[in-house]
Amino acid sequence: MDREGLIGQLLRYEQPLPHVLAGLAAYGWDCDWPLAELSSSHIRHALHRYLDAELSAVQVEEWANAIECREDIAYEPCSPVGETLFELANPELTSPLSLERAEDLLQLLSADS
Repeated sequence: MDREGLIGQLLRYEQPLPHVLAGLAAYGWDCDWPLAELSSSHIRHALHRYLDAELSAVQVEEWANAIECREDIAYEPCSPVGETLFELANPELTSPLSLERAEDLLQLLSADS
């Protein structure tokens, strides 16, 4: 699969994270332009999977960390999407993910859509 396809799988969390990251490792983190954009729907999907107990808080954190600093994924850092991604990737700096916090983030992201 090409880089763009792997980025799409990462954003949609379609495959186990180690599988997708292993594929992306061949391309590195640097890119001349973004190949995809993180949207609120991507984050909402991950949060719903967390609320449905399909993903753990640690898995959501690892997913967010895998996205946060990639140059091939665009998002606005000072937007609800960017701020939510930062929170999910850095629970030790912000707040740990909990069922209540996931619901709050979903409301925040829904209001932004």
